[in-house]
Amino acid sequence: MCLIRSFTSADTPFCTAILALAGRDAFGPVADSAVFTAATQGEEILVAESDGSVAGFAAVYTGDAPDYFLHHLYVHPAHSGLGIGAHLLAAVVARFGPHLSLKTQLANTGARRFYARAGWIEDEGDGGMDRLGAWIRVRCQAGAPVR
Repeated sequence: MCLIRSFTSADTPFCTAILALAGRDAFGPVADSAVFTAATQGEEILVAESDGSVAGFAAVYTGDAPDYFLHHLYVHPAHSGLGIGAHLLAAVVARFGPHLSLKTQLANTGARRFYARAGWIEDEGDGGMDRLGAWIRVRCQAGAPVR
């Protein structure tokens, strides 16, 4: 069973570990909880629990309301493939509405497939380069199913 709830400070070490493992390719090296805290500063965070353990998290930047930015969505590799990411994504859409977007690296084909399965649309006209390489904006489709 997957429970989605709001982040508490007690979740910091678990989310730091998840970012270090699952987010290292998309985000880069994560040394400690200070890096996690800086990476999610000013963002609303949802946590996924599975069997009482923190299994994933999503962080949304809400400063440009109502156009929110899904900055992080990561699942611990030990919980990968169990639908936890889909539950997190559904909770993010339910909480923050359909005006969501995110950026993903073009080379991150797993993430691109995940969001496409959920009905999100890649915006071919909105992309660029950052320190990790080429990226593309992906936008939520209102009413799209999350599988």
